[in-house]
Amino acid sequence: KRNTQQKMTLNYAVPHGNIKLVLYDERQGSPTKGEVQEIYLGPDNYCRVTVPPMIWNGCKGLGAETAIVANCGSIAHDPDEIDRRDPFDPYIPYDWSIQHQ
Repeated sequence: KRNTQQKMTLNYAVPHGNIKLVLYDERQGSPTKGEVQEIYLGPDNYCRVTVPPMIWNGCKGLGAETAIVANCGSIAHDPDEIDRRDPFDPYIPYDWSIQHQ
């Protein structure tokens, strides 16, 4: 699923396995409004990716290994804080079957 959070900042890291993290910015007034970004995370690109509130985000595992995704939010979990969309919903201009690099 694709998610966006109203107040929470997310922090992703992938210490094992590999994922593709996709971000979409629809924030009014943002200099990156309407942009999609792909970030490949895993041991070869081990870093923390900080996702601010109101950025749609989703991830997909890559390769045969199971990926471990650390997702550390800035506030306690609240199921009403997160909006979700189907990953193939055309509202977000991204095709999960295409691999960009």
